[in-house]
Amino acid sequence: MPTQNRVDPAKGQFQVKIINRTDERFTVVGVQFVWEGYTTELTERHDIVVSGQRIDLPVKFPGANCVGDGTIATMPDLADATARLVLDDGTERTVPVFDVDHLARRLYLEDCERQRIESLVAVEWVGLHPAEFDGRPVTAGELRLTRRASSAAVSVLSVSNNVLFVFEAPDAPSGGAVVTLAEGVDEASAPIRFIESRCDPHAISEASQPFKFIAQIDLGGGDVHPYIVVPPVDAQVPMRQTMEAACIELGEVEFFGRDGMTGEDGDG
Repeated sequence: MPTQNRVDPAKGQFQVKIINRTDERFTVVGVQFVWEGYTTELTERHDIVVSGQRIDLPVKFPGANCVGDGTIATMPDLADATARLVLDDGTERTVPVFDVDHLARRLYLEDCERQRIESLVAVEWVGLHPAEFDGRPVTAGELRLTRRASSAAVSVLSVSNNVLFVFEAPDAPSGGAVVTLAEGVDEASAPIRFIESRCDPHAISEASQPFKFIAQIDLGGGDVHPYIVVPPVDAQVPMRQTMEAACIELGEVEFFGRDGMTGEDGDG
């Protein structure tokens, strides 16, 4: 059974849940998810599996091998998917896959949609840098659209917030698009900024996808699709440092002492 836990998406992986309904005890030293829609690399493991046990084995999601138009209508049959288990005695087992949670299907469809969008237009954060807004540090920059295969007008209608950041487009009209790439234009950009969302210790320490922003993109004529826009890797640590500096500037960070109590003298 393909599954995902809370931190798997940020790691670009999913779990192959093995359910041993035999009377055998065996040791798995390699696992691979095999399907026409996508096949993972063989992942080394060393897990003893006893009768009746359920165990999750993480594998990296390799990206979809999109068939046809990449929609569910042309998606390869998941009834043909298998999990390949390599055992410590040198033998292998090929076991059927049951996509009970529809995770394997969702990963395929979402990645094919991503690939389609990226073939039409590039969507990216550029020039991210520390700035000041309302007396505290923020991250500012631009959201840029660059034309690829699309010949239509393309607009980013909105961008989601997340646990740590609030997205703002200061020049966008109320209810209007963040940025539009007009027909016949190759590139367009709009100023944006990220301000702090939550400053409580739980949010700061437990956020599993702090740099995931979901844009709603109109590819032309009202054909709207979600698309995940992630800041460049080299901008992510500075973004988080700026957000935490803003929380301190606003006096919204609580410090904990060794006894768990809050206070200015806490040295935790």
